[in-house]
This record gives sequence, structure tokens and C-alpha cells, in this order.
Amino acid sequence: MDAPPSPLRRFRLPAVLLAVTALLATAGVLHVRGMLPATVPSASEPFHYHGYAKVLRHVRSGGDVDFASVGRERQELDAFVQSLASFSPHNRPDVFPTPEDALAYWLNAYNALVLQQVVDGYPYLESVQQPWLGRFFWGRAWPVGGERLTLWALRHRVLRTEFADPRIHFALFQAARGGPRLDGAHYQPEFLDAQLNEAGRRFVGDQRHVEVDGSTVHLSRLFDTYRDDFLAALPEGRGGNVLQFVWAFLPDTCEERPGCATRSDLDRACGPRLDRCRVVYTEEDWTLPDAAAREPRP
Repeated sequence: MDAPPSPLRRFRLPAVLLAVTALLATAGVLHVRGMLPATVPSASEPFHYHGYAKVLRHVRSGGDVDFASVGRERQELDAFVQSLASFSPHNRPDVFPTPEDALAYWLNAYNALVLQQVVDGYPYLESVQQPWLGRFFWGRAWPVGGERLTLWALRHRVLRTEFADPRIHFALFQAARGGPRLDGAHYQPEFLDAQLNEAGRRFVGDQRHVEVDGSTVHLSRLFDTYRDDFLAALPEGRGGNVLQFVWAFLPDTCEERPGCATRSDLDRACGPRLDRCRVVYTEEDWTLPDAAAREPRP
């Protein structure tokens, strides 16, 4: 007659399963947060943006992207992404000596990685929300200066933590019609402040992101998602009103962007303290900003 299993053996398998589950969960968190190491390959040439600048020639004036043409020249994009493995402000601060050098690097890196991932899925990818649970932004990690970084880690752990500048949210390409668009030029340290201001004006001056309707202001949900970042930049701090930040980037006239809201429109709707109107956050359009007209797949 076989002896009954000992209590130790009875609880051994659940304990092992629990330990494995905890290990996988920890690895998953480290992956998403970009806290896993990566090898740093030797660079064959100094760091530069030449190839990436060529890729951005396929961005149309309205912000749509000719992804098919980017795909045909993807060797330039891939070469730039490959160079990120060797250089970053974290492992080569000598190459990026100023805050402007570092911020321009991270913005360009993020946008290039988004572009590469879209091209990898094109033409079947119709929205960055197709991959389940937002996996587009956290499922893949790239070697960047000795770290394996996801898009989530780049935005939240690097950019939002190291740079207290909410304008970054206007500069990060989300590959969505309802989000910030790419410009036809990469971010350059010597022009970075002006480029970030223009990114803000471009986003806020778009009627899809800011619309004044009587006493109601319709805002992009981006302003709600990163509300604390926008408020922290105001003189009043987090006790301020996000419309104050919006007002700073609205145009005085809509000659360049017909149909946009102006500062005067916001003043009339909300009063001099911008506190008399109702704010409604609108859902973003996550369809791909593809310059090519495509029939949706059945």
C-alpha cells in the first residue's frame, strides 16, 4: 500500500508555480519599464540624424505620412534605429552635452521607433490599437544605449521623469489621426524650443483638439491624460486651470488654420480667468494617419 504524500510534497508544486508566476510578473514589469540591460554594439560612425531626416521627407504638410514610401526607404530608418543601440544620453553624455541635445535625441528616438513599428505592420496595421491591451506601446523593446526600452518606458520613465516640459506631449508621434502629428523635420537641439512651441501651436490650433462651442470647450483627451504635467508648468502649479495652458498656444487669428479656435474665442467663452465654461474631453481618433487612401479590411 502506497504511503500518502507528505504535506511538504503536497505544497511543493503550488509553491513552485507561485514562484514562477512572480518571476514572470517581475520580468514583465522590468520589460515594460525598460529596466532590462542590452548590449552596446560598437558604432561604425559618429551619431547623426541624416538618414532619419530623409525618412521625414515622406511626411505630408498636413501631418499624414506616406508609410508605403517610408517602407521603400526603410534601410535609412532601420540604420538610424540601429544607431540608437550604441548612443544615448545615458551611456554617452559626451555626445549629448546639453539638455537640448538630450531631449532632441529622446524625441527623435521615440518617433523613429513608432515609425518603424508602423512600417513593420504596414499595410495590415490600420490602428495602433489593433494590438491588444495597448501592446503597440509596451509590447516591444529596443536596445537603446545599454537599455532595452519600450515606447512606454521612453515616454514615462525617461521623458516625463527627466524633462519637466509638457510640450513633449505635443511632439511625440502616436501614429493616430487624433494625436500629435509628425513634422517634416527632426528635432534639432539648436532650434528645439521653437520647434516645441510650434508643435504646441500645431496641436492646439487643430479644431479636432480644441473647439469652442458656446460656453463649452471640447478638448483632446490628451489634456486630461497628462493634466498634471500641463498644470505643473503653470505659475499657479496644480491649482491652475488646464485652459490657461491651452490659451498660451492658441493663435490670435485663424488665417493659417481655418476653423481653429482663437484666444479671443476662449476669452469670450470662459471669461478673463477662463473659469466660466464647461470642459468636455473628446475621444481620440486612433486611425492611422496614412497619406494613402485605403479601404478598410473586412
